[in-house]
Amino acid sequence: MKVVFPKAYAYLSRFREALGERRDAVLMRSKESIPFYAIGAVSEYTFAPYKVVWGRIASRMDASVVSTSEGRVVIPQETISLVGCDEVDEAHYICATLNSSPFNFSLQSYSQKGGKSFGTPSILENVCVPKYDLNNPTHLALGDLSQQAHAATAAGDAARVREIEAEVDRLAAQLWGLTDAELREIQESLTELG
Repeated sequence: MKVVFPKAYAYLSRFREALGERRDAVLMRSKESIPFYAIGAVSEYTFAPYKVVWGRIASRMDASVVSTSEGRVVIPQETISLVGCDEVDEAHYICATLNSSPFNFSLQSYSQKGGKSFGTPSILENVCVPKYDLNNPTHLALGDLSQQAHAATAAGDAARVREIEAEVDRLAAQLWGLTDAELREIQESLTELG
């Protein structure tokens, strides 16, 4: 960078001390070959046109879909977990699935509510979300419901959001092969958990 982009290097050098104090700087310093201005945990998914995002420290899953702002790609801050998607329908399918009661119950069953690990991306290693299939009517319906929920939320229509959430739960139960009775038990357990 010093040779190819000397002005950028000079600019970043002004912040060398602050950059060295970042929490991930300790890990970065252990690798002497990594420059002080490097940014960790950045990959192609960081720049995906659509992202399903959620807070890492929470008591329940509250995912949403973000795309661009004023024509620019949104890059969430470090405390947000994300799944990058190229297609809006896939992003909304994932969002609906993550926000469903079955997913939330599974997450709360093995992860500490409010803890640092509650909403880490690794949750997707422990609770399987079936890969999006644009030929699967359940996947398409979940994606459509997520888009409706986003619109209803933006309009402040809480009653409509509750209706959509109930339908998302019903379809998510189908997705995971749950009976109506099992879904009701999950919903009741979530209410008890608060």
